[in-house]
Amino acid sequence: MSLSTRRRAIYTGLVGHFSEDELWPLLSLLEAKYADKPPFALNEFLAEVASRSGRKLERAKLYRELVGALTSSPAQLLPDPAPRLEAWRQSAGRTAVEVSGPDARARQTFDALSRILLELLEADLVPRLRRFAAGNLSGMQLDAELRLRGWLEQGGSLDLTALTLEHLRVLLNLLYIGLCEYLGPVAADQLLSRAVQQATQLHLPMPPEQLL
Repeated sequence: MSLSTRRRAIYTGLVGHFSEDELWPLLSLLEAKYADKPPFALNEFLAEVASRSGRKLERAKLYRELVGALTSSPAQLLPDPAPRLEAWRQSAGRTAVEVSGPDARARQTFDALSRILLELLEADLVPRLRRFAAGNLSGMQLDAELRLRGWLEQGGSLDLTALTLEHLRVLLNLLYIGLCEYLGPVAADQLLSRAVQQATQLHLPMPPEQLL
């Protein structure tokens, strides 16, 4: 089943249970974590939907409706919501985003520090480190997790996102844990120290040490 058809099926099954504002993060979660998983991962997806939605769901009924949608003819499914999902992704976090204050300063400093850190690595290690961190995101709000996952998987700047200082500390810690995993703790400490020293010379709006 193509990603488009699976997205249409899940959208068809969920649309009667969630508002549009709730649907877009769930569909984005589907694409980020479950697009390549086998059909029996549907239960795992539903468990995550239930825990992240923060309200009681009729799991058995929702499961039946999703299975029904996934096994239906494409002609019976709602149109692909991909354009509206992409529009949500582009606008998520860009309204009323803080442009000054500690979170904005943290984003600018993290952008510079992470760029320096990744440039110090062997080229083949960079995508592995990004995948390691993306695969270990948990324990935060869904929208923040998706923004972090998007940065890890696609790169780009964090300037226009609504990530906070605490989110960035979590992300930097994951990158450090990944470095320990691949290089060992001594080399990881040395590498992070070099990156912090270089970032400090840029006179960034927030001292890099405050992200540690």
